[in-house]
Amino acid sequence: MARPSSIDQLPRDVRELIGQLRMNGVTIDSILDKLKELDLDVSRSALARHTQKIDAIAERVRESRAAADAIMDRLGASTDNRQARLNIELMHASLMSLLAGEDGDDVVLSAQDAMFLGRALKDLASASKLDQDREIRLRDEIARQERVKAAEKAENVARSNGMDASQVAFLRAQILGVPVEKDEGND
Repeated sequence: MARPSSIDQLPRDVRELIGQLRMNGVTIDSILDKLKELDLDVSRSALARHTQKIDAIAERVRESRAAADAIMDRLGASTDNRQARLNIELMHASLMSLLAGEDGDDVVLSAQDAMFLGRALKDLASASKLDQDREIRLRDEIARQERVKAAEKAENVARSNGMDASQVAFLRAQILGVPVEKDEGND
């Protein structure tokens, strides 16, 4: 494994500052000036390599988000559902990136790493299943509400056209897909 770069050895808050500045479009030279103000000596080439990594990660996130948004737009998913699916897609992309290795190097996993990867994949599949189940329940509820509205509308039209109570009850039951309620007084 390669040794940490001079940027990786900086305190976390400084690395976060570099990332924030880069995400806001600040140039490498401006970031170097800011680091010099903080009495930190970092080479331009080390900063350039680091910002390339940041830019590559940001691009992958943008691509994943765009892909997830395109999928969600086709499915018409709610905002909560969109966020859940985006998280699942990002996790999947991260795992695949991890398995691909950097610079085409072979990835060698220890037994513990393989166990953690297996658990992550299982959790990812579970999250996806929960998301699908939630989507199905949501669609079922929307369909039920639409049937109730249609039944009420049909009931009003039927009554206004002179249908008796048993005919209206039969019509409502057919629209809602439920058994006809029998009037116990008319046996």
